[in-house]
Amino acid sequence: LPGMWSAKYFAVAALVGAAGVDAFAPASLAGLPATRPAAACRPQRGLALRMAETKEEGVEYKPVIPTPEAPLPPNYKDEPTLFEAQGLVESSKSTNMQPGESGGMGQGEFGGLTRREAIGGGSAVGIGSLAVLWAVTRNPGYDKGDTSRDAGKVEVNKEAIATPEVKKALTEVAAIQATVEDLEKKFRADNNVQLSGDIKAKFDIVKIRDDLNKLTFAAFDEDTQIKTDRIVRNIIQDLIELEQAVKLKEGVARSPKRVSNTDKWFKQASSDLAKFLAYFK
Repeated sequence: LPGMWSAKYFAVAALVGAAGVDAFAPASLAGLPATRPAAACRPQRGLALRMAETKEEGVEYKPVIPTPEAPLPPNYKDEPTLFEAQGLVESSKSTNMQPGESGGMGQGEFGGLTRREAIGGGSAVGIGSLAVLWAVTRNPGYDKGDTSRDAGKVEVNKEAIATPEVKKALTEVAAIQATVEDLEKKFRADNNVQLSGDIKAKFDIVKIRDDLNKLTFAAFDEDTQIKTDRIVRNIIQDLIELEQAVKLKEGVARSPKRVSNTDKWFKQASSDLAKFLAYFK
């Protein structure tokens, strides 16, 4: 009995080993007779039988090849998208439809827009128009037609302008006015005169702004400062524009347009400086 079990174990081990060798190294068993494969491993035979049966019935097998004219279902070209099916966007197929047709412009739609989109767009345009109107007509901080704060009609703090620091600032602003007038005379005598060097040497914009602000804060009350501050900003802008207008390349004459532009900024700077200094006379 023990020998019988040993023979069985040996036979099973040999069978398992042969199957493993055939699976992983078939060349090792090339001299042995081949085993018959199972029927389940040959699906081609069943397919061949079915094709033979079809031919016997007189029906020829033809593969279905999709074409643009005859696509396979579903036809995604004509199917609505998810957004179109939910009504979130307009269907691309309804662009050429007339009002009242399926997918066309129906009740509550305006030229391809829904009622909500039309109302929202109109509201946005209206709000934007009001904002632009407000920006154009808004109050600059004072009444432009009010003359009650002009020079000669307001009281100047004489004690403040009597201090050495404020006196010096007033003297330097007056010197700027005299310099602008002298440069303007040179320009009128010769329209092609070089003035850039003189302006850069005599006009320190930062210092001029400090002197003007020092005079404004020391001499005037808050209501008057609203108006004089506007004059101060105009003076600074005039001098910056004048510095750019007088630039001239060596050996190049000023065109009539540049002559007119330079003359305009000379007049503007002289006028604004005179308006400011008139408060201290």
